[in-house]
Amino acid sequence: MKFGLLVYWDKVRNIGEYIQSLAPLPFLPQVDQFINKETLSDYSGDKHKLILNGWFMHYPQNWPPSNNIKPLIISFHISPKTKDLLLNDKAIEYYKLHEPIGCRDHDTLELLKNKGVNAYFSGCLTLALDRNLYKDENYQDKIIFSDVLYNMARYNPNLTLKTLFRSFLRTPKVIYQAWKKKQLINKLFPKDIRKKAKYIIQERSLKKFTHDERFDVATDFLKQLANAKLVVTSRLHTALPCLAFGTPVIFIDGKLSRKFDSSRLSSYTDSMLNTINMNEIQQKSSEELHEMINKYSQGNPNTYLRYRNELIERVQKFINKN
Repeated sequence: MKFGLLVYWDKVRNIGEYIQSLAPLPFLPQVDQFINKETLSDYSGDKHKLILNGWFMHYPQNWPPSNNIKPLIISFHISPKTKDLLLNDKAIEYYKLHEPIGCRDHDTLELLKNKGVNAYFSGCLTLALDRNLYKDENYQDKIIFSDVLYNMARYNPNLTLKTLFRSFLRTPKVIYQAWKKKQLINKLFPKDIRKKAKYIIQERSLKKFTHDERFDVATDFLKQLANAKLVVTSRLHTALPCLAFGTPVIFIDGKLSRKFDSSRLSSYTDSMLNTINMNEIQQKSSEELHEMINKYSQGNPNTYLRYRNELIERVQKFINKN
């Protein structure tokens, strides 16, 4: 049997997409072909086993996949923007053909169960990442801030207001958000932690990179997480690899309210991740927040282990099955 590995469209900006594909990679005997997630229905090559995990999808009209793909649908997330096409009659027939469907979040789980599909909460496949593959002494003992409160403003928290004002293209609202973000981070973290931290981002342009180069970028990103002393982030696919690596991670949930996709995060922030939410940031004193930071820096909850072990077992069974 041949094995495929998901790759992503040319407009991809989120390293998290390629992290999603690095998660199943060590389980595969070999990679015979990269298969683009956005053109699954058009695939016409030899029959390949393919693990379908992650966020689906930018082009939902290209779902379900070709019959030349033998899938394991696990850690599956249906985007609210594409749910109509991913839940049409043809799609439901496909899920039932390949059930049970492992869901990355409880919203996706409920959507499928309401359509009569045998589904379960699998957690994210990045929980099965192996730290041994990413050990690197060049990255050891750093405090990493990765996209903390990125939804407020996509700027490095170390930037000064003087720097922010240099670009006349930035609107007053964006400038205010960046200033507010900096104030919140200053309240959350003692100065010594902020000064020691290395700031990295999960989102960047990857358009000019080959798929192999994109995997290299994602690998480098994971090495930084695997060898860090502490990671602080508002990105799910920065936080979940940290659980797998045993790296202490603090998730900063910067939204006051959520609608449809609330469980995309709450499936993890409610029990798996040490989380500080916006209400706590606003209502608690700096001293109280610093106590939380100190406590959470000591280590992560072990709730994720159950899902990690089940993910590994299901993937291995799929790979080894004739």
